[in-house]
Amino acid sequence: MAENNRRDGDIEFWLRQLEDGAISEDDFESDGDELDFYPTQQDLLDVLENDDDDGEARSNDNNEEIIPDPPIVIADAVPSNNNDAPVHSLDIQRLIWKNQPLPFNENAIKFNGTEEYPESLMNLQTPFQFFSYFFTEEFLSQFVTETNNYAVQNKPDRPDVITLGELRKYLGILIYMSVYHYPSVRGYWANKHGFEAIIKAMPVNKFEKIRRVLHFNDNNKHLPIDHPQHDRLHKLRPVIEHLNTKFSSIPISQRLSIDEQMCATKMGHFLKQYLPNKPHKWGFKLFVLCSLTGFAYRFIIYAGKEKDDRLPNEPDIGVVSQTVIKLARIIPRHANHIIYHDNFYTTLPLMYYFAKEGIQCVGTVQRNRLGKKCKLPSKQDVMKKQVPRGSYVEYITHIDGVDMSSVSWKDNKQVVLLSTYVGAEPIQSIERYIKLSKFKQ
Repeated sequence: MAENNRRDGDIEFWLRQLEDGAISEDDFESDGDELDFYPTQQDLLDVLENDDDDGEARSNDNNEEIIPDPPIVIADAVPSNNNDAPVHSLDIQRLIWKNQPLPFNENAIKFNGTEEYPESLMNLQTPFQFFSYFFTEEFLSQFVTETNNYAVQNKPDRPDVITLGELRKYLGILIYMSVYHYPSVRGYWANKHGFEAIIKAMPVNKFEKIRRVLHFNDNNKHLPIDHPQHDRLHKLRPVIEHLNTKFSSIPISQRLSIDEQMCATKMGHFLKQYLPNKPHKWGFKLFVLCSLTGFAYRFIIYAGKEKDDRLPNEPDIGVVSQTVIKLARIIPRHANHIIYHDNFYTTLPLMYYFAKEGIQCVGTVQRNRLGKKCKLPSKQDVMKKQVPRGSYVEYITHIDGVDMSSVSWKDNKQVVLLSTYVGAEPIQSIERYIKLSKFKQ
């Protein structure tokens, strides 16, 4: 009984630590020595079906390996659903890793695209002009039309219709509210401590009426749940498509980043997510492709399992990887763009696909996704006191013309990286402040 209580207490302790953000979920990752990684469900089924045969063929009475590893297999499997996209199957467990550095070829990542802004963007001067570039008059007029249609449907005798000018004021108030935070919405119209600019722009009753009837799409076109083309984000679809089109019209820089972002909310909704390591832990999750300065070129709102909408040239390599591929559709091919991402997205099949498309990648990776033959040191070995900080070990592999480098590097903890264009050889030295020793190294 005491042992069970102690275990329950440990579980509660770690859950509180995760919820408070004091530790990362990365701390609980496997070192990859026990678990195998399979990019698709079909790969796992194939391994399970052939497990006994492989075990007899690959060993003898002394448990010695008698069959050499075959080369990497890149086969076209039967495509799923309604398209003819190839399914690239990488036999990760049979990859050959060599303990040597990846040669750095600067010409291989020389940027062939353009980052120059067109004249239409360079002529924008005022904040209102920048706002109007993304929220065009046609775009806002569509909102007015859909809002008034809903207002008539909701209350035919006395509809709360709005004008384009009122919608602009409403959006301006929302921008003010995102900067100046009051305890409640009605507090902005308080007699003593109200926000003067908002009070002069619109009465509180008009603001609440607009908030109650605001619509972006026709409800009558929303297909039922059992329909194969049902869209969970139907009400927001025009906004998502328009903003993604305008965001991606900005010239795409060479170095990009992909990660998830939380849109905080207190409302109750079945699509709301909980991410303990984010500043806003509860909200709607967005997958975002952005520049190193933080500008978002494209975003996808997570809406649960969706229909397979792969393009004919896109492989079936898992749901998460497919999300990354969808974000990267706007990236020009063979211009040597570079994408950075964390271990949630990093897989060998995804990086192989991007390399074939002329897009380079680098990201942290879980060791079990590299296969058992990648002999990077374990976390326990790396974190020993006799191993100096900054130590690294590199292994490379070759997949059908694509070289990949895996690196284990010791920092505050073990960091495992996977890249298609750069290895572990230091390009330059840097200084950093070490808190415990109180000096730079």
